[in-house]
Amino acid sequence: MRKKRHPAMMILLDILAVAVIVGGIAAYRLLIPETYVANASGTEAAPASVTSGSAAGAAAGTTTGTSDWGASFPDKFTDGDVIETDSTYMSENVNVTMTMVQEDGITYYVQDIYVRSIENLKTAFAEDTYGKAVTDWVLDMAIENDAVTAINGDYYGVESGGVVIRNGVLYRDDANADVLVLYYDGTMKAFPASEFDADLEMANGAYQAWNFGPVLVEDGTALTSFSSRISSANPRTAIGYVEPGHYVFITVDGRQAGYSSGMTLKQLAETMEALGCQVAYNLDGGQTSTMTFGDEIANQPYKGGRLTSDIIFITDGE
Repeated sequence: MRKKRHPAMMILLDILAVAVIVGGIAAYRLLIPETYVANASGTEAAPASVTSGSAAGAAAGTTTGTSDWGASFPDKFTDGDVIETDSTYMSENVNVTMTMVQEDGITYYVQDIYVRSIENLKTAFAEDTYGKAVTDWVLDMAIENDAVTAINGDYYGVESGGVVIRNGVLYRDDANADVLVLYYDGTMKAFPASEFDADLEMANGAYQAWNFGPVLVEDGTALTSFSSRISSANPRTAIGYVEPGHYVFITVDGRQAGYSSGMTLKQLAETMEALGCQVAYNLDGGQTSTMTFGDEIANQPYKGGRLTSDIIFITDGE
């Protein structure tokens, strides 16, 4: 004789089965890399295989001539030789000076950067692929792109929202935080999410755009209030603009007792102002904060750092 199953037990088993299926789908969506196609509207199409600079993405890009800033900084570039030390790099296209600063229990690294052309400041995706949860180490991305120096970017791939413009290509247009734009003419401008218009800024010559923030410096003055819940001392990464062709990278080590506590957003803003930045912007920080110089990590990332989706780097080529 077959035993009858109790109705309550059958319902419970059905609920458990559904929970397992839903949980599996959620884990897959969160952990399995997905690549997206960039299209002219900046939205994400159905997941597919696409590499940065694809034909689909290029349709959204802007073809803009670039300036040669050699005459603006005649003492910053060589006539063709490459001069390198442990903390400097100087060539006909690039000049980078790295300084480690230790004060008040904080250790941070500053790279003062001059480039001859905007094409010497680029961005790269992990695995050369635009997509969610596609990650790599900052150093590995830097080496793969022959970077003179690099810092982590905004970790765009950790979420499905946000603005992504990289090397002149509009991949995504969904501003959800302060946006920083670097234009082909070398200038930088920051926008609140509510005031950012991707189509307009692409028409204005947007070359790169990051969506993390907050903005730290505007018109040469450090801000004192920030649209961020993480304003306490932490590891930080930021990018600054002094003038066309002259930029600043900074990485602050933190959460490491006896070595470096990190910076508050207020301290970071004041530091970027003191470095002469007219505009400065906070990028992804915490365990992500990493700076490279040559083929080595320059700073001491918290817990050894972590994988991320993108970098900002300086290249001696084009």
